[in-house]
Amino acid sequence: MILLCIFGMVSYVGYKMWKGFGAKLVIIWLALFVIFLVNFPLRLFSLMTFGILVMAAYVCCKTWKGSGAKLAVIWTVISVVTVFGRLIIVRTFGITGAPVPPVLSVFAYLYFPFVGFSFTLFLLADLIKFPLWLFLKMKFNAKRELLIVFGLTIAMLCYGYYEAGNIRTVEISIPTSKLPAGVDAIRIVQITDLHIGKNSNPNHIYRAMEITKAVNPDLVVMTGDIVDMDMRGDEYYFKILGDVEAPLGKFAVIGNHEYYVGLTQSIEFMERAGYTVLRSDWRDIGQMIIAGADDPGHVTDVEQNDSLKLLSSIPEDLRDKFILFLRHQPNARENIRGLFDLKLSGHTHGGQVWPIKYVVRSIYGIEQGLSVFGDSFLYISNGVGVWGPPIRFLTPPEVTVFNVMRR
Repeated sequence: MILLCIFGMVSYVGYKMWKGFGAKLVIIWLALFVIFLVNFPLRLFSLMTFGILVMAAYVCCKTWKGSGAKLAVIWTVISVVTVFGRLIIVRTFGITGAPVPPVLSVFAYLYFPFVGFSFTLFLLADLIKFPLWLFLKMKFNAKRELLIVFGLTIAMLCYGYYEAGNIRTVEISIPTSKLPAGVDAIRIVQITDLHIGKNSNPNHIYRAMEITKAVNPDLVVMTGDIVDMDMRGDEYYFKILGDVEAPLGKFAVIGNHEYYVGLTQSIEFMERAGYTVLRSDWRDIGQMIIAGADDPGHVTDVEQNDSLKLLSSIPEDLRDKFILFLRHQPNARENIRGLFDLKLSGHTHGGQVWPIKYVVRSIYGIEQGLSVFGDSFLYISNGVGVWGPPIRFLTPPEVTVFNVMRR
């Protein structure tokens, strides 16, 4: 799906180049594409990188047409330096492991959504203009179009920054007949994808935990990607996360970013903050069963990656209890249907920026938010933090409160 989208964008940009600059530039463009395919494996990250470059090239064509060659050249230099700057430094000067200055990090983070937003707006403009040109022979001012698109893009970036910083509380009722006698409801809070790192806003993490404390949860669960840096020696975030209390306990599972920054220190940090880390394990906490598994994309042990084996290991005499299943990525295969009552996941950030949410849905085949899976429920949270740019667009961050209520 992603590969087809990139091929489509390459073809469209090639067409715009042909129309604006002639055949020679198109031949160079296609040659660069072939070189990319030969030298880079078709992995998701490589495809995403090339997809960004395709969008940047399209925006460059529009910039050239609307404002002339000078601004287009500046845009091209910015694009190459931003996407490949670190690689160029390493290959040219042999400098590895050097930290990126914060100013450059912020610039790079803002560059990518700028490309995505402006590409989308230019594409929408072309789709609107084409029938008007075809049937009504209307002509359009390229410079005016450029100013409008870049103005809207900047407005979208400003709103996206505002949205990323405003956490909403999402409350969901889950009916069940599996609560023990004398218990009418259990309140569960899900926190996911905090992405605590060097670029995190400490106040943002603090607000998420204050929201959690305010709803008086019976149980708190974290579904991965909690940390994005080495947490050894940290006291500030340890205190914020550890300050939350829940009578039925606090539990967590591993996400892919815990592997990136060091699995052992990530687990030690969460356990120090009072969270029981479930690694293909389950616990009977009295009023329900809670099971948790590692991120499926980063487990080498086949047995540890087997949700079916984990959920099947819960004894039959305990299956009359409500079973809560935690896993970072929102996979739900048919072979685990009926083995849990509620599965909580994160990972996707809701796409973080519209319209990537539709790409996410095509990858996982599950709607964001709450969905029904046989007699069970699945929930995919937008999460609290961000990955990369401090921007969200129509995918607001959330702390999710589940009221498991007697049917």
